[in-house]
Amino acid sequence: MITDLKHYAKKFEGVLPKNICEKSVNEMNDISFQQHKFYNPKNNTLGARSGSKELSISWGNISTKPFINNKIKETVIDYLTYIDVPWFTQFQGASDVRFNKYSEDTQMAMHTDHIHSLFDGQRKGIPILSVLGVLNENYEGGEFIMFKDHEVKFNTGDILVFPSLFLYPHGVKPVTKGTRYSYISWIW
Repeated sequence: MITDLKHYAKKFEGVLPKNICEKSVNEMNDISFQQHKFYNPKNNTLGARSGSKELSISWGNISTKPFINNKIKETVIDYLTYIDVPWFTQFQGASDVRFNKYSEDTQMAMHTDHIHSLFDGQRKGIPILSVLGVLNENYEGGEFIMFKDHEVKFNTGDILVFPSLFLYPHGVKPVTKGTRYSYISWIW
């Protein structure tokens, strides 16, 4: 068994074709976004982290969303083959994709994906995998950081899969120029 945590954060290159990514970005002008907020379990509230100008998020629909959702599931199957762990060979489902929009000076504070709000009573627990993809490269800043100091570099169409638990802190540094578009889905 491999004990290096970085091994279980696997990037798959060029999963989404560039034309799908470009079409997705263009269509995001027609959906509404709201500021991202973190859940605070101590007082059961949502809010921004202190000193953090957070990204905008949307669960909106665009024409490429079904294609992206399908590619996420295919990539998770590839991930399960990659990690080659006999006790983890399948998953139950995937959340609908959520789109992330990072305008200039916005970021995502370091966090982990212990997200309880995805589970409404019919599904119970927390996600087991996070699946993140980037849709464009025409921005500056916005580096994706894991483990405080490990940068994962993305090209358009790349997908990163990693465990959704406390051992995998991650965040996005502030965008300094342009707009960064990405998406996320969680696997249970």
